[in-house]
Amino acid sequence: MLLASTMALQVGSWVQTIGQGWLVVHDLGGSATNLAIVALLRGAFLVLVSPFGGVIAGRQERRRLLMLYTAVSAVIAVLLAVLVSTGQIELWMVYVLAALAGIVEALAGPIRSLLVFDSVGPEEMTNAVALNALGGNAMRVIGPAIGGALIGLIGTEGTFEVQAGCLVVSLVLTARLRRFEPELAEAKENAFVSVARGIAYVVRDRRMALIVGMAVLPSVLVYPYVSFLPVFAKDVLHEGAEAYGFLAGAVGLGSLAGGAIVAATSNRQRLGPPMMWSCLLYCLSVASFTFMRELWLAVGALVVAGVFHSIYAAFNASLMQMKAAPEFRSRVVALQTMTWGMTPFAGLLMGAMIDRWGAPYTVFGWMMAAAALTLALTLGSRELRRV
Repeated sequence: MLLASTMALQVGSWVQTIGQGWLVVHDLGGSATNLAIVALLRGAFLVLVSPFGGVIAGRQERRRLLMLYTAVSAVIAVLLAVLVSTGQIELWMVYVLAALAGIVEALAGPIRSLLVFDSVGPEEMTNAVALNALGGNAMRVIGPAIGGALIGLIGTEGTFEVQAGCLVVSLVLTARLRRFEPELAEAKENAFVSVARGIAYVVRDRRMALIVGMAVLPSVLVYPYVSFLPVFAKDVLHEGAEAYGFLAGAVGLGSLAGGAIVAATSNRQRLGPPMMWSCLLYCLSVASFTFMRELWLAVGALVVAGVFHSIYAAFNASLMQMKAAPEFRSRVVALQTMTWGMTPFAGLLMGAMIDRWGAPYTVFGWMMAAAALTLALTLGSRELRRV
């Protein structure tokens, strides 16, 4: 049931991503920098609120909280659909709603990750993460294609209407989950103190610091390129909304194969080495994408990138929960959600560089920097090779 709920959420999220990107760039005449600002506002609240989301997830009954957060997300989607369909939408409104969505995601993200561990335990964690990734990435293939088709058929507002419907489905499925009792050991501790203790634990545990660091590196140097796929579709490949949907779905298509590989190799004792090498190959695959000038070659490069991204992400997420001390697990998982929010901060710089030097040169440079740092960690960190 948790998997089905997450899949419904994911397809709605990707449909919304396509709609929001096209709304900013095409309908409102925005630039790469405007796209980056939308992502930045969402990401800022992921960074600021996620640590407290982990604390709350450790103290409250998680199913009830997740239902509340999903309902609020549905209201935001409906509001966007109404504003677009009535012609009242303006860029500042997109900014405000992106910030609200970021707050909700910051609170809900740690809960969904924790529920995977709660449902299966440490022995089956990697398999569960792989299965969750397979479901999510299947929706990543379907969602962008649906989003691109909806824009062409009924307009941008259709993407937000479909997102709202998917969130309602996710809410109903979440209501059918069993209750998971919170960890109450620190329920009376000040929230700020609890967050600080979680961060201090990661800093002093070198192994956990490296695992979390490997979540941060792609979030800052690699993931920002996704926000600029509308720019690649429009200005580099000279295509329209449907091509944007194909590009956005390509990584998800490759990730299906990557998830199958993870499931087949989940019984390996050490996850660190394949995590590192797959991250390196992910960076190089995205770098190759920047050279493509034909749509289907670009899609192929991103499919390959998706394979390696899925392997890296599944192993990193598994290590983060499996290697964390039980009393700090909810706060470590919150840091993972927090890293997602770092992407838009880097994206703002990437967007400004794209406006000046163009998307292909800028993204290629960032990918090579990420590849160099990943290779240095792969060869130089004994701790990561041993986990």
